[in-house]
Amino acid sequence: MIANVKRVKDWIDENGERALFADGLDDAVVGLTRDMKSGEYRVVYDINRVLNLLQNDQGMSYEDAVEHLEHNIVGAHLGDLTPVWMFLPECGEA
Repeated sequence: MIANVKRVKDWIDENGERALFADGLDDAVVGLTRDMKSGEYRVVYDINRVLNLLQNDQGMSYEDAVEHLEHNIVGAHLGDLTPVWMFLPECGEA
């Protein structure tokens, strides 16, 4: 998914916008969204891809990856440019 992060960064640069990226999670970028209240663009990350990166690249167990994601990544609020964390539920998931 490196192609996604390159496209997003190129678009931001070409349009004079700004956005925050999570260090080391470029493979999990799926696109951009715009916060209609603030007008700012926000990078969108796929949570399942983030979990895979944490497990494969950093050697975390699934449980440790989930805990790290919840407490250190998703839980970090960085203002209007804070990334968005999304997931696509599996069939039958509530």
